[in-house]
Amino acid sequence: MDIVLAMSIFFVIVTMIFVAIAVLLPEWMGITGKKAKKIIEMQQEEKHPADHDEKSQDQH
Repeated sequence: MDIVLAMSIFFVIVTMIFVAIAVLLPEWMGITGKKAKKIIEMQQEEKHPADHDEKSQDQH
């Protein structure tokens, strides 16, 4: 019975640590955080003008 209680407490502690890291440092857990979303938006903005220019050249 003691081992079940100890393992349950260990599981709860590890889960709380995981949740804390996932909230505070999402990129470490493979979660797309604010920094990654900003980078994705910047990359999409860089691609859109080039795509727009290619489409306008195709029409001419």
